[in-house]
Amino acid sequence: MVAIELICVMLLLCQNLFLVVFFRTNFRSYHQKEAQELPQISILIPARNEAGIIRHCLQALEQLDYPTTKLQVILGNDQSIDDTAEIIEAWVAEKPYASLVDIVPTVAERTRKINGKANALAQMGDFATGEYLLFTDADCIVPTSWAKEMVLAVQSSEQIGFVTGVTSVQSLGFYAKMQDYDWLFTLGMVKVLSDLGLSVTTMGNNMLITKKAYDAVGGFSGLKFSLTEDFEIAQAIQQKGFKGIHQVSDQNLITTKAQPNLFSLLEQRKRWMHGAMKLPLTIKALLALQALFLPLVILLIVNYTFLGWLFWLTKWSIQSYFIYLFKKKISQKANILALIFFEIYYLFTAWTTILYYFWPSKTNWKGRKY
Repeated sequence: MVAIELICVMLLLCQNLFLVVFFRTNFRSYHQKEAQELPQISILIPARNEAGIIRHCLQALEQLDYPTTKLQVILGNDQSIDDTAEIIEAWVAEKPYASLVDIVPTVAERTRKINGKANALAQMGDFATGEYLLFTDADCIVPTSWAKEMVLAVQSSEQIGFVTGVTSVQSLGFYAKMQDYDWLFTLGMVKVLSDLGLSVTTMGNNMLITKKAYDAVGGFSGLKFSLTEDFEIAQAIQQKGFKGIHQVSDQNLITTKAQPNLFSLLEQRKRWMHGAMKLPLTIKALLALQALFLPLVILLIVNYTFLGWLFWLTKWSIQSYFIYLFKKKISQKANILALIFFEIYYLFTAWTTILYYFWPSKTNWKGRKY
């Protein structure tokens, strides 16, 4: 039994070391020199009951470093019951390049052939005229360079069908900071795999899809039902022969708000787990190693105290260095105290997420249950 514990713990250490080595030696930046003439783009942002925060998103859009003559902003009011629609209407009234789409329930949504967000994006996509479609959420704040950075990345190759950006959580408090480190650690793993040619997913609050690739898969309405429509469309696009890339830069770094409490965090993670369960078996095995580390290292500590603690310290050191490297790429600094507490947070949320995923309850997304 101890031999099995040792093997599994060492496999995880090798996995984390693999992440560090490939991040340092195989990191790819797809930023190209600025084209003489920028292409037409469409930005799609669905909003459902976001009256309390959407103004920040709209203010950030006004600061985009992209010619408004080449810009189309499509905002979707996804059956909100607050003042979201009124706020958007007032904003688009002064923006000739922006429009509001009132999302209506469809038969496909009612019969659970498409989820609510995918339904909103599908209807918004029908109005998109840009060569490239950019997506973010109403609770996100984009940097001024976001659109241009994503466009320059996709123009690095004609084979690219989608580009994934970087999203961090606004670190307003300790709990938010832990979520931020969690996001960046996960994105770091996605980046390493992407640069090795394994683009397993994209991220709905910071992604670009070429119109050619979008039409090839029939848009969001052409996807089978999934609670993670971003994962589903990434898979569909690659099946059509396009490839995905992950551009990591402070120029396309979006910030989003943190989940306010553990329950809302578990609701979010349960939805994400539905997508994770569709990953290739090899990727799921790697994720399983991350989760199994806690019980295995505790058993190791019980039997071989010094060796167990040594392995744990080594794992934390490699993991922390990886997060440090990733944050450095987006012009952020890692905090040593936060990295210590993140180890506890990460192992705790990993196991509570697993337990909550298998708990017999529906998945809640903005008042919709699936």
